Amino acid sequence: MAGILAWSVHAYTALGGILGIFALFFVAQGNVRAAYVLLVLQMFIDATDGMLARRVKVSERLPHFDGAMLDNVIDMLTYVWLPLFILLQEQLLPHPLWVVAPALGAMYAYGQTNMKNDEGYFIGFPSYWNIVVLYLFWLRPPTEIALIVVLVPSLLSFLPTRYLYPSKGETLWKTAWVLGTGWFGLVLWLLAQETPPQTVVYISLYFPIWYLLASFYVEYRHRRAAHA
Repeated sequence: MAGILAWSVHAYTALGGILGIFALFFVAQGNVRAAYVLLVLQMFIDATDGMLARRVKVSERLPHFDGAMLDNVIDMLTYVWLPLFILLQEQLLPHPLWVVAPALGAMYAYGQTNMKNDEGYFIGFPSYWNIVVLYLFWLRPPTEIALIVVLVPSLLSFLPTRYLYPSKGETLWKTAWVLGTGWFGLVLWLLAQETPPQTVVYISLYFPIWYLLASFYVEYRHRRAAHA
Protein backbone atom coordinates (compact mmCIF):
# COMPACT_ATOMS: atom_id res chain seq x y z
CA MET A 1 0.00 0.00 0.00
CA ALA A 2 2.84 2.38 0.89
CA GLY A 3 4.46 1.71 -2.50
CA ILE A 4 1.21 2.48 -4.33
CA LEU A 5 0.89 5.78 -2.47
CA ALA A 6 4.48 6.68 -3.35
CA TRP A 7 3.93 5.91 -7.05
CA SER A 8 0.70 7.92 -6.91
CA VAL A 9 2.68 10.97 -5.82
CA HIS A 10 5.11 10.48 -8.72
CA ALA A 11 2.13 10.13 -11.07
CA TYR A 12 0.76 13.41 -9.69
CA THR A 13 4.10 15.08 -10.46
CA ALA A 14 4.17 13.51 -13.93
CA LEU A 15 0.72 14.95 -14.62
CA GLY A 16 2.38 18.36 -14.62
CA GLY A 17 4.58 17.22 -17.49
CA ILE A 18 1.55 16.02 -19.46
CA LEU A 19 -0.11 19.40 -18.92
CA GLY A 20 3.08 21.01 -20.19
CA ILE A 21 3.03 18.96 -23.40
CA PHE A 22 -0.55 20.00 -24.16
CA ALA A 23 0.28 23.60 -23.23
CA LEU A 24 3.04 23.49 -25.85
CA PHE A 25 0.51 22.18 -28.35
CA PHE A 26 -1.85 25.08 -27.59
CA VAL A 27 0.95 27.65 -27.97
CA ALA A 28 1.87 26.17 -31.35
CA GLN A 29 -1.80 26.64 -32.34
CA GLY A 30 -1.69 30.26 -31.21
CA ASN A 31 -3.92 29.71 -28.18
CA VAL A 32 -1.73 31.14 -25.43
CA ARG A 33 -4.65 31.61 -23.02
CA ALA A 34 -5.49 27.91 -23.06
CA ALA A 35 -1.80 27.08 -22.67
CA TYR A 36 -1.56 29.26 -19.60
CA VAL A 37 -4.57 27.65 -17.96
CA LEU A 38 -2.64 24.38 -18.12
CA LEU A 39 0.57 26.05 -16.94
CA VAL A 40 -1.17 27.54 -13.91
CA LEU A 41 -2.58 24.11 -13.05
CA GLN A 42 0.93 22.69 -13.42
CA MET A 43 2.23 25.35 -11.04
CA PHE A 44 -0.30 24.23 -8.46
CA ILE A 45 0.87 20.63 -8.87
CA ASP A 46 4.48 21.76 -8.53
CA ALA A 47 3.64 23.70 -5.37
CA THR A 48 1.98 20.73 -3.70
CA ASP A 49 3.69 17.55 -4.90
CA GLY A 50 6.77 18.04 -2.74
CA MET A 51 4.70 18.29 0.43
CA LEU A 52 2.85 15.11 -0.54
CA ALA A 53 6.13 13.35 -1.28
CA ARG A 54 7.55 14.24 2.13
CA ARG A 55 4.36 13.19 3.90
CA VAL A 56 4.32 9.79 2.13
CA LYS A 57 8.14 9.47 2.49
CA VAL A 58 8.53 8.76 -1.19
CA SER A 59 12.34 8.73 -1.12
CA GLU A 60 12.28 5.92 1.45
CA ARG A 61 9.56 3.91 -0.28
CA LEU A 62 11.06 4.22 -3.78
CA PRO A 63 14.79 4.93 -3.35
CA HIS A 64 15.51 3.83 -6.94
CA PHE A 65 13.31 6.57 -8.49
CA ASP A 66 14.34 10.23 -8.16
CA GLY A 67 11.23 12.40 -7.91
CA ALA A 68 13.37 15.55 -7.66
CA MET A 69 14.93 14.80 -11.05
CA LEU A 70 11.49 14.20 -12.55
CA ASP A 71 10.36 17.50 -11.08
CA ASN A 72 13.33 19.38 -12.57
CA VAL A 73 12.71 17.92 -16.04
CA ILE A 74 9.09 19.08 -15.92
CA ASP A 75 10.05 22.47 -14.50
CA MET A 76 12.47 23.13 -17.34
CA LEU A 77 9.67 22.50 -19.82
CA THR A 78 6.93 24.47 -18.08
CA TYR A 79 8.88 27.21 -16.29
CA VAL A 80 11.53 27.85 -18.93
CA TRP A 81 11.30 26.46 -22.48
CA LEU A 82 7.56 26.90 -22.94
CA PRO A 83 7.44 30.52 -21.66
CA LEU A 84 10.46 31.38 -23.79
CA PHE A 85 8.70 29.84 -26.79
CA ILE A 86 5.76 32.16 -26.04
CA LEU A 87 8.16 35.11 -25.92
CA LEU A 88 9.24 34.25 -29.46
CA GLN A 89 5.80 33.34 -30.80
CA GLU A 90 4.22 36.55 -29.51
CA GLN A 91 7.21 38.67 -30.56
CA LEU A 92 7.45 40.27 -27.12
CA LEU A 93 11.16 41.12 -27.41
CA PRO A 94 12.94 43.52 -29.80
CA HIS A 95 14.81 40.60 -31.42
CA PRO A 96 14.58 36.79 -31.03
CA LEU A 97 18.25 36.55 -29.99
CA TRP A 98 17.44 38.28 -26.68
CA VAL A 99 15.83 35.02 -25.57
CA VAL A 100 19.35 33.67 -25.11
CA ALA A 101 19.71 35.67 -21.86
CA PRO A 102 16.88 34.00 -19.91
CA ALA A 103 17.76 30.62 -21.44
CA LEU A 104 21.35 30.86 -20.16
CA GLY A 105 20.16 32.15 -16.79
CA ALA A 106 17.76 29.24 -16.38
CA MET A 107 20.32 26.64 -17.43
CA TYR A 108 22.80 28.08 -14.95
CA ALA A 109 20.16 28.06 -12.21
CA TYR A 110 19.25 24.41 -12.81
CA GLY A 111 22.89 23.43 -13.14
CA GLN A 112 23.70 24.52 -9.59
CA THR A 113 23.91 21.73 -7.05
CA ASN A 114 22.54 24.09 -4.39
CA MET A 115 19.76 25.65 -6.45
CA LYS A 116 17.43 24.55 -3.64
CA ASN A 117 19.53 24.78 -0.49
CA ASP A 118 19.18 23.06 2.87
CA GLU A 119 17.84 26.24 4.50
CA GLY A 120 14.71 26.04 2.37
CA TYR A 121 15.50 28.75 -0.19
CA PHE A 122 16.11 28.96 -3.90
CA ILE A 123 19.56 30.36 -4.71
CA GLY A 124 19.40 32.82 -7.58
CA PHE A 125 16.25 33.84 -9.42
CA PRO A 126 14.17 30.62 -9.43
CA SER A 127 13.36 30.68 -13.16
CA TYR A 128 9.75 31.78 -12.79
CA TRP A 129 9.71 32.67 -16.47
CA ASN A 130 6.15 31.44 -16.82
CA ILE A 131 5.02 34.29 -14.54
CA VAL A 132 7.27 36.90 -16.16
CA VAL A 133 6.04 36.01 -19.64
CA LEU A 134 2.40 35.82 -18.54
CA TYR A 135 2.44 39.49 -17.53
CA LEU A 136 4.33 40.51 -20.65
CA PHE A 137 1.66 38.68 -22.66
CA TRP A 138 -1.16 40.42 -20.80
CA LEU A 139 0.30 43.95 -20.55
CA ARG A 140 2.18 44.13 -23.87
CA PRO A 141 4.63 46.87 -22.81
CA PRO A 142 6.94 48.45 -25.38
CA THR A 143 9.57 45.94 -26.43
CA GLU A 144 12.32 48.00 -24.77
CA ILE A 145 10.51 47.74 -21.41
CA ALA A 146 9.89 44.04 -22.01
CA LEU A 147 13.60 43.58 -22.64
CA ILE A 148 14.47 45.15 -19.27
CA VAL A 149 11.88 42.94 -17.54
CA VAL A 150 13.57 39.89 -19.09
CA LEU A 151 17.20 40.93 -18.61
CA VAL A 152 16.95 41.78 -14.90
CA PRO A 153 15.78 38.29 -13.79
CA SER A 154 18.30 36.78 -16.22
CA LEU A 155 21.07 38.62 -14.36
CA LEU A 156 19.61 37.70 -10.96
CA SER A 157 19.84 34.02 -11.97
CA PHE A 158 23.62 34.29 -11.65
CA LEU A 159 23.68 36.08 -8.29
CA PRO A 160 23.79 33.85 -5.16
CA THR A 161 20.84 35.43 -3.36
CA ARG A 162 18.00 33.70 -1.49
CA TYR A 163 14.41 33.46 -2.74
CA LEU A 164 11.48 32.05 -0.81
CA TYR A 165 10.62 28.40 -1.36
CA PRO A 166 7.12 28.28 0.21
CA SER A 167 6.46 24.57 -0.33
CA LYS A 168 9.68 23.57 1.44
CA GLY A 169 10.95 26.42 3.59
CA GLU A 170 9.48 27.74 6.81
CA THR A 171 10.12 31.45 6.30
CA LEU A 172 6.86 33.33 5.63
CA TRP A 173 5.33 30.13 4.25
CA LYS A 174 1.87 30.76 5.74
CA THR A 175 1.70 34.26 4.27
CA ALA A 176 2.98 32.96 0.94
CA TRP A 177 0.31 30.27 0.81
CA VAL A 178 -2.54 32.64 1.70
CA LEU A 179 -1.45 35.25 -0.84
CA GLY A 180 -0.53 32.63 -3.43
CA THR A 181 -3.87 30.82 -3.22
CA GLY A 182 -5.71 34.07 -3.90
CA TRP A 183 -3.33 34.77 -6.78
CA PHE A 184 -3.96 31.36 -8.38
CA GLY A 185 -7.70 31.97 -8.31
CA LEU A 186 -7.39 35.50 -9.68
CA VAL A 187 -5.09 34.41 -12.51
CA LEU A 188 -7.43 31.62 -13.55
CA TRP A 189 -10.31 34.11 -13.59
CA LEU A 190 -8.27 36.49 -15.75
CA LEU A 191 -7.38 33.69 -18.16
CA ALA A 192 -11.07 32.91 -18.54
CA GLN A 193 -11.59 36.42 -19.95
CA GLU A 194 -10.99 36.91 -23.64
CA THR A 195 -9.90 40.47 -22.84
CA PRO A 196 -8.85 40.58 -19.19
CA PRO A 197 -9.40 43.95 -17.45
CA GLN A 198 -6.03 45.67 -17.27
CA THR A 199 -6.80 47.06 -13.83
CA VAL A 200 -7.34 43.56 -12.46
CA VAL A 201 -4.16 42.36 -14.19
CA TYR A 202 -2.21 45.07 -12.35
CA ILE A 203 -3.94 44.14 -9.09
CA SER A 204 -2.88 40.52 -9.57
CA LEU A 205 0.74 41.66 -9.52
CA TYR A 206 0.43 41.93 -5.75
CA PHE A 207 1.75 38.41 -5.24
CA PRO A 208 4.81 38.46 -7.55
CA ILE A 209 5.78 41.85 -6.09
CA TRP A 210 5.30 40.62 -2.52
CA TYR A 211 7.33 37.50 -3.31
CA LEU A 212 10.28 39.51 -4.62
CA LEU A 213 10.22 42.06 -1.80
CA ALA A 214 9.94 39.31 0.83
CA SER A 215 12.82 37.41 -0.77
CA PHE A 216 15.01 40.52 -0.90
CA TYR A 217 14.20 41.22 2.76
CA VAL A 218 15.17 37.68 3.74
CA GLU A 219 18.45 38.01 1.84
CA TYR A 220 19.16 41.36 3.54
CA ARG A 221 18.41 39.86 6.96
CA HIS A 222 20.76 36.91 6.37
CA ARG A 223 23.57 39.12 5.13
CA ARG A 224 23.19 41.49 8.08
CA ALA A 225 23.26 38.56 10.50
CA ALA A 226 26.37 37.16 8.80
CA HIS A 227 28.19 40.47 9.32
CA ALA A 228 26.99 40.99 12.90
